[in-house]
Amino acid sequence: MSYYQITLVGTMEHLPRIDQTLALLFPKDRTKQYRKCFQTVGEHLFVNGRIDIVGNVSVGDSVMIEGGARLLAIQKGTIKIGNHNYIESSVISATLSIEIGNHVVVGNTVLIIDHDGYGLDENVALEKPVKIGNHVWIGIRATILKGVTIGDNAVIGAGAVVTSDVEPNTLVAGNPAKKIRDTKGYTMGTHLAGAVYYPTPKYWTP
Repeated sequence: MSYYQITLVGTMEHLPRIDQTLALLFPKDRTKQYRKCFQTVGEHLFVNGRIDIVGNVSVGDSVMIEGGARLLAIQKGTIKIGNHNYIESSVISATLSIEIGNHVVVGNTVLIIDHDGYGLDENVALEKPVKIGNHVWIGIRATILKGVTIGDNAVIGAGAVVTSDVEPNTLVAGNPAKKIRDTKGYTMGTHLAGAVYYPTPKYWTP
C-alpha cells in the first residue's frame, strides 16, 4: 500500500470527526427551513444552524439566531422577539408570555423562563410573564426567572440569576442579581448600517 493510499484510508476513517468539526466551524444557514416555523416573522431573519421552535413564537426584523437555541412556547404560552436581536445557543421557555424588545443580545446558554416547571399533577406550578426592554445585553449563562421585567439599557452580568425587576440603565450581577452600577446602555454604531442583524456588543458604542 502506497503512502497516498495509507493517508487516504486514514482520512476516510476520520471523516465523521472532520464533518463534526466543520459543522461547528461553519454552521449551515437554515433560515429557509425555519421561517415557516414561526407564527410571524419579519425581514432579514438568519438562522445559523439547527434550532428548536415549539408553539406560538414570533420574531421581528433583522434577527439572528445561533444553532442550538430552543424557543419553546408551551401550551398557551407565547414568545415575542423584537427587531435587531441576536440570540445565541440559549433556552427561552414560556407557558404564559415572554416579550423581548429591540436591539437585545442574549448570550450563550442563557435561560429565560416564565414558569417553575410542572407539578406532580402535570400542571404548570407557577407562571408569571417576563418582559425584556430595548438595548439589553444578557451575559453568558445568565438566568431570567418568572415575573421579571428588565428595563431599557440594562446589562445582565454573566452567570447572574435574576429573580426580581431590573431598573433601566443599570448593570446587575450575582445570585440573586443585584445592582452593581449605572450604565448608559448601548446604541448601534451608525457605521454598521449593512450589518443589520449582528448587534453584538463589540459593535456597540457607549
